[in-house]
Amino acid sequence: MTVPTNSRTTATTSGHDAFADAASLSKKLIGEMLVRMVESAEDYHDWSLSEHDSARLVKLIKHKQRIICSSFAFQLKQHFAEFKAADGSQSQERSLHDWERIGLAGSDDDIEITELVAITTRYDGAFKEFDRCILKRLQACTRRARANLYENPLQVKQLCESFRYAVDSLDLDVSFKLALYQLFADRFIESLGPLYRRIDQLLFERGMMPDMAMARIQLRSPDGLSESEPPSTLKINQSMCQLVLLQHYKEKSRISSNRFQNYFPELKQRFARFGLDGYDEQIDQLNLIFKLIFEDEDLPLPVKQQLARLQIYVFITAIQEDGFLRRSSNPARRLLDSIISSEVEIARNGNSEFSGVRFIRDQIDSMASLQFITVDHYTQMLEGYQRYITENENAIRRKRKLDATRKVLPLVKERLAEITEPLRQQGTSLILFEKVWLPLLVQIALQIGMDSDPWHKTISMVQKQVWSLIPKTSPDEQAELIEVLPMVAHSLHRAMRSLKLAESLQQSLRDFLNLEQQNVAEQTARNIIEARRKTRSLSAQSFAPEDDGAEFDEIMQTGVFQIPPDMMKAFKSIRPEAPKKINHVESLAIGDWVHIKQGQERKLAKLAWKAEDSILFIFVDRDGKRVCEIDATTLAQKIEAGDISFDGVGSADVTKSRTSFMKTL
Repeated sequence: MTVPTNSRTTATTSGHDAFADAASLSKKLIGEMLVRMVESAEDYHDWSLSEHDSARLVKLIKHKQRIICSSFAFQLKQHFAEFKAADGSQSQERSLHDWERIGLAGSDDDIEITELVAITTRYDGAFKEFDRCILKRLQACTRRARANLYENPLQVKQLCESFRYAVDSLDLDVSFKLALYQLFADRFIESLGPLYRRIDQLLFERGMMPDMAMARIQLRSPDGLSESEPPSTLKINQSMCQLVLLQHYKEKSRISSNRFQNYFPELKQRFARFGLDGYDEQIDQLNLIFKLIFEDEDLPLPVKQQLARLQIYVFITAIQEDGFLRRSSNPARRLLDSIISSEVEIARNGNSEFSGVRFIRDQIDSMASLQFITVDHYTQMLEGYQRYITENENAIRRKRKLDATRKVLPLVKERLAEITEPLRQQGTSLILFEKVWLPLLVQIALQIGMDSDPWHKTISMVQKQVWSLIPKTSPDEQAELIEVLPMVAHSLHRAMRSLKLAESLQQSLRDFLNLEQQNVAEQTARNIIEARRKTRSLSAQSFAPEDDGAEFDEIMQTGVFQIPPDMMKAFKSIRPEAPKKINHVESLAIGDWVHIKQGQERKLAKLAWKAEDSILFIFVDRDGKRVCEIDATTLAQKIEAGDISFDGVGSADVTKSRTSFMKTL
């Protein structure tokens, strides 16, 4: 029977329209899939790159997303155009391993092609039915008699070629290209099932090969098994079917995603479809548990996203361990309860940085690589989570304290420098203020504030300490000094106990203060005798002489302002570390005698005091008068230069005995 010319024209026009619609829909859907792939790259954990390179690559493809999508769309359009223009009777046979080098050249092409061939081979059988159906319908659109399977513009091999063309436009190193091919396989090709179904349905509805049934979803598809019931004549291997179903959900749980769902209602339906109805009790129990978790409004979203990945692993353990969910000490349930209660409390307190979501993610990533999950894994994860939460919280709190200390420290140092300026001018060591009063004032500022009563009382005591270390010039001031010295010594003792300084350091600083007070008392006596002032009197300074320090004692309770060990790092910035000792500096002990060169003379002097950390030394002569006060660096330099020596110090005992005898006479 002869077909009328107008009928043939109508059919041809209809086929061309269907082909154009299929090409347009493919371009739209593939563009959306590429965008989703790029957006999900940040959560992809299977990069064959370092963490730094992975972050760089994710940032790059997000920035170049438009170029990737447009290059891919261009190449896809070319594939559809080539299919439409080709003469089926003359089309060349193409195979799985026949790759065209589309506009590409370079020494690394073979490496790339090897990777893409491996990907194509992996998915060659997964979408075989779709490939056949879509190819036949596209042939019907263009009225081609023959067409090779690999000429289908939507075949996996053709899509890989299009992606290779898009990636090549980024001018990347081959290692980055291979990483992107893996992402393309895991996040794009794995999701081709819905695309193929839409295109197949579109062509079917347009009348292309209506006698050919639509393709089924394959087991390899990320959408899982076919929606239809298995044929009644098919005898299902339940263990294999169960393995396939669980493997599908395990693949989903490998990836941390912003979208999550309760898998158990769907899992129950799929198990029932294949006659696997022996696990309804476990599924129902876990469905309720995770339903409550996902509906908890107080639980942060990132935690829900990670716990959603645990669903299939808990289920696998439940069906492997008889009575697992009925145990009162169920490790999985304790793990979930502990995580939820801890994370909710952390969120309510506004301390999101204390969260253990990073630990949970890393543990599930590790769990996903294991072949078997046992009860012990949940116990270990719980112990690790609790340990991580504690350590993370402590670390963050320490960091907060150190940051606060670094902010407060300059303010306190500035205030203390104003008060101690007279001592600096007269050359008195500020070791007491650096090791006691500065840390104490910082602790008070952090814990109570710089406007508090303890702050002002401590400042008053520091001023009194400064006043007591300046020699006086009148009998009235001398009498006042004699009255203040015990009070100052007591206040220093209370301050050191409040800071809980090491006992050896406390004793060293008490000895230093005793020497300083003795020196001030002697100098005051000489000033009065000589009737001249060597320093400006600070009698008018703003503190009350009649204050006995009782209120200060109440504030300075033992350990109240104890310095955490980590915070000592902030105080180390006060001055540089003590230099490496040379010669005999480190071995000098209190009571040792040395010769000190002063001008043309060499004086015999005894070490009367040295700091607990050996950064300051005080020498006195035979009469107990101070010869010099010197730091460790200068002392080492003078010993090196010969200005301070140990030569002939053995005669010191004879000289000392003679001097003592003369004094006795």
